[in-house]
Amino acid sequence: MGLDTADEDQLILLRVTDRGVGIPPEELKRIFKRFYRVPGRNSFRVKGTGLGLFIVRAIAKAHGGKAYAASEGVGHGTTITLALPRKTA
Repeated sequence: MGLDTADEDQLILLRVTDRGVGIPPEELKRIFKRFYRVPGRNSFRVKGTGLGLFIVRAIAKAHGGKAYAASEGVGHGTTITLALPRKTA
């Protein structure tokens, strides 16, 4: 899910990119569900509860924004984007 230029003018975007194991494309929408962890060989070695991205998306929604993920697949890392509306005073 991307944003077009008109949307970006109205938003503050925060992107965090890692060089980790990456996420298969079919898992990208699921990673924001409560307690969800991508299944695979690393799930037992990597600690976590599956709440982090759920909380990120909940906070984004509470502020009228969105959170989404992008990854080119396993072995290519992941980018998480938090998009919050720009407030004008």
